[in-house]
Amino acid sequence: MPITNYDKYMPIAGKAGQLANYQDYSADSYAAAEVIPYGAAVQLTADGEGITPLKAGGTPIGIALAQEIHDWVTNADDQKYLVGQPVAVIKRGNIFVTAGGDVVTGNAVKVEPTTGKFVATSETAIAFPTAVFKAKATADSLVQIEINLP
Repeated sequence: MPITNYDKYMPIAGKAGQLANYQDYSADSYAAAEVIPYGAAVQLTADGEGITPLKAGGTPIGIALAQEIHDWVTNADDQKYLVGQPVAVIKRGNIFVTAGGDVVTGNAVKVEPTTGKFVATSETAIAFPTAVFKAKATADSLVQIEINLP
């Protein structure tokens, strides 16, 4: 049964990269080779030592998990991992991401490498294996997806 009253069980969805529920999830850590926004699809670098945001022709290995609480007082630019920081990458679980267009529950997930947003259809988007949208959403809104990568 899906959780429809998020604030009863966990914080309300406020940003991309936030876990969508407390069900079992799996994450690995990698070093950021570039600045990586929270909630971004990521890929391994050519040497396999670090990660970068997903680029054209890349293969997604997961989604960057949001870590910090935003500093609303100073409106700090703090919703990202900096180069060299360890990045928690969700491989399996439910997570919020930013929709790049209208999506419907059950659609397969793709990522638009130029914007980093998650879409259901696009000529240039890269398929995100074993991922589906768990809700419907419009462009630039948060949407829950479920992923299950090895």
